[in-house]
Amino acid sequence: MPEHLFVYGTLRAESAHPMAHRLRVGARHIGKGSARGLLYDCGSWPGAFFGPEEKYRVIGNVFALGRSSRLLTDLDKYEGVTPANGEEREFPEAEGLFHRILIEVSLEQGGTVKAWAYGLKEAPRARLIGTGDFIADRRLRGQRTARP
Repeated sequence: MPEHLFVYGTLRAESAHPMAHRLRVGARHIGKGSARGLLYDCGSWPGAFFGPEEKYRVIGNVFALGRSSRLLTDLDKYEGVTPANGEEREFPEAEGLFHRILIEVSLEQGGTVKAWAYGLKEAPRARLIGTGDFIADRRLRGQRTARP
């Protein structure tokens, strides 16, 4: 089982979102990285469609998860990849759109790691973020990043 997680949106290290804080507290930040794929602006959150054949890259952060399965379970619930069980979701419109998959991530400092990532099950009809960087795109557009 992979010990790393790649995040590219509301869970990034720079995000002010409470779940990003939960990730920063519960895991060790390794650094920035990128993975082959397409990043889409889905409104208040982004979605990535990963594929080894993609020429674009999705920019994000890599975290070492450690041995606690509780953090990954909480993140799965947040991302809507587990049954709802009547729980309220941060982004209910995203429920069922994502799955947790294993991808290869290139680390900014060099090398690669296999990491879990929350990817879209299929490409949406949404604006493509050409830079692959959700945080930078939000700043350019003058929008706050992932604050509930």
